[in-house]
Amino acid sequence: MKITMLLIVLFSTGLIYAQNFKGHVSGTYGSVNEKIRLQYEMPLDSQVSYGINMNYYFKGWKGPVAEPFIRLYRKKDGNSEGFYGQAKLIYGNLSPLDSTFFGGEIVNERWSTYGVGLGCGNKFLFAKHFTIEYLAGARILSPPPIIDDHYYFDQIGWYLSTGFPIDFQLKVGFQF
Repeated sequence: MKITMLLIVLFSTGLIYAQNFKGHVSGTYGSVNEKIRLQYEMPLDSQVSYGINMNYYFKGWKGPVAEPFIRLYRKKDGNSEGFYGQAKLIYGNLSPLDSTFFGGEIVNERWSTYGVGLGCGNKFLFAKHFTIEYLAGARILSPPPIIDDHYYFDQIGWYLSTGFPIDFQLKVGFQF
């Protein structure tokens, strides 16, 4: 509840102090590790913005992953476009690869992953409102819980798919 209130306050203050834009919506579809990614960004100051990146994974460990972030733009007077550095927190609620049955009941039907990430990128504004944005960086996510003897195989699979430590994003969007 406290986190929800904090996010509401942060998003409402973004509307009050908006400098160069009011909001930015972007998204993409990832085909390598099948997922859909939607992002909302709001200005906080003339060089700072914040927002949330919502991902939904369709293969392997399925489910939503939320990434609240804060960005610092390089431009002296502008957060509507340009080079930026980004820090984020990560929380996901995912299904295990295989449900484990114990006494006829499913054990560990869903599990939570937590993490952090750092990156840098660039947002290009064209045709007044449309954007192309890329981000490259690193992230660390907690791995799935130990379920059975396939633990080490699952860990390798985790770090080669949903938990991949290299973060690369390419999104198209609309800024208003």
